[in-house]
Amino acid sequence: MNNPFYFGNEVYSDDFCNRVYELSELRRDALSGLNVLLYAPRRFGKTSLLKKLQNDLQHDENTKVIFFDWFSVTSVEEFIEKYFHAIVSAFESKSDKVVKLFKELLQIRPNITMKISQANDISYGLSFTKKELEATFEDIINLPYQYAKKTRTKVVVIFDEFQEVEQFDIEKKLRTIIQTHSRDVSYIFSGSKKSILNSMFNDKNRAFYKSVKHNIIKEIKLDDWVVFANEKFTKTDKSITNKQIGRIFNITDGFPYYMQQLLYLVWDIAQKSVKDEDITKALELMYEREYDLYAYIYSSLTPNQKMALKYIVEFDGKNLYSNDNLAQTTLSASTLKSTLESLMKKDICDRLGDKYYLVDPFMRYWLKEK
Repeated sequence: MNNPFYFGNEVYSDDFCNRVYELSELRRDALSGLNVLLYAPRRFGKTSLLKKLQNDLQHDENTKVIFFDWFSVTSVEEFIEKYFHAIVSAFESKSDKVVKLFKELLQIRPNITMKISQANDISYGLSFTKKELEATFEDIINLPYQYAKKTRTKVVVIFDEFQEVEQFDIEKKLRTIIQTHSRDVSYIFSGSKKSILNSMFNDKNRAFYKSVKHNIIKEIKLDDWVVFANEKFTKTDKSITNKQIGRIFNITDGFPYYMQQLLYLVWDIAQKSVKDEDITKALELMYEREYDLYAYIYSSLTPNQKMALKYIVEFDGKNLYSNDNLAQTTLSASTLKSTLESLMKKDICDRLGDKYYLVDPFMRYWLKEK
């Protein structure tokens, strides 16, 4: 029997747990013409949520969705090529109509190229000179708007891992063009590096300052995981108790990736009903598999940063500046402050009120074990 849990890539349909409210809000905002900033740490199910939104919106024949991931982009030229392909793929499926449509929409008339892979997949691109780069960039950013006006279609652009834009010095150009698209094109800017995104959208000296509605994805509640996990176990003739699901939730803080991974391992180990030792064994396996990743991250830190992480874990992130707690570390209050700030810039830890916490909950477990 196939394991009913799935992790590692985007999840769809039955593998997707809840997020009903988030999907509804995002859909409403997008169709209303709002631009939204969506933040979530890595392994939190952000991309799966956006893909689900894309799939839901595409059922409306009057709505087109462009999904673009900035993560692998290494130059402005590469962005233009890949973004054009993403636009074409969202708007038109027939190659003869592609050339006709986009030659009508494009102002500078660059050459449209087509490549066919061995799997018969077509990838579209543009051929332009260095002198035409700036004009082509503006032309491509305006394409969704031009298409929306021409066809009277609602266009939604999803920019995933948008913080990567920072390296290309195009924020001002991008913002200047996008702000003219009004309600016709909605943008969802998504990312996983909170410190960079905060700076991009909250710093009054940056181009995207106060240009979006902020939307932070919160953890999926335990009650939803109880329903989800119980259904999966029941359908495969196995059982797990609500208390055991609660234990898994406490270990993973409800992070979708880790919840699915740990439930996957527990289901694999268990016979008919889950035993407490099955969870312990699954956790050990998970620890072994994730060890190298956290060892690599940990080895890249300074001694003070390593000490600060252990300090957070030891006191559960609370009262870190109290004299009693500081007396148990060699860090001074000023050194601790600057060290915590550096860790937040690396998106390794964050703060909620007066409490500091590790962004990745399994790294906390890894540090405890280490």
